[in-house]
Amino acid sequence: MPAKRWITLASLAGAFLLGTAATLFPRFLMAEELEKITDQERELVKSVYDSRKGYQSSLERLRNYYSQINHEENLYWVEKELTDYHLALKAPYILEMDLPSASLKPSKHDTKANRIFREALDWLNKPGLDKEENTKRAEILLQKVIRDHKESDKVDEACYYLGEIYSTKYFQMYRRAVAYYERVFLYSPDTNLDARLRAAYLYERNLGNSQRAISLYQEILAHEINPEQTKEARRRLDTLLRR
Repeated sequence: MPAKRWITLASLAGAFLLGTAATLFPRFLMAEELEKITDQERELVKSVYDSRKGYQSSLERLRNYYSQINHEENLYWVEKELTDYHLALKAPYILEMDLPSASLKPSKHDTKANRIFREALDWLNKPGLDKEENTKRAEILLQKVIRDHKESDKVDEACYYLGEIYSTKYFQMYRRAVAYYERVFLYSPDTNLDARLRAAYLYERNLGNSQRAISLYQEILAHEINPEQTKEARRRLDTLLRR
């Protein structure tokens, strides 16, 4: 069963107050918003994606080679470089090239996907001082679920947690976050996850798109049965409509 993530009023209020801090960072417009994605940009972004894959594959092949010949020093360095690459922050540049397809119908039980998903949540919830690195490790695994197990019934939940991850202080990719939240209720319109509420907050607080936030709050009131979510959606909707 999908993990239910009921968001409390206190945590929502705290998250909303953090919007003040978020304004310290510039609000960049994605190319989608400007409607200026050109063929040249697509080609360049694809080249970056391909280069990333090639670089990772080269490091993995080198690691295998040093492992086979028992060259411990170089094996240490190539593993460190590979780890650094995985943990590096990589922008999507064009969201549609980053997101799972809108036409997916993820509904199958997939044991391997379930294992990867649980490992991702273990990293995400792991206590300690390495929260940033653990969050990035969780992102890698959740993206693996979406990339390699497209029919798994964990895809919508993976999108939900990626929305959480991309909205953290470690990423601050708010447009990417809402896009993943929106995939959740695209794949599962009756989801128990509070993806609509979280997306609405990001639209309102971080992306300056009150109209989209209003639309999502109205959707929550029309479809949601959880009283905490409907109460918070009504409160935020009333505030926006009074402006």
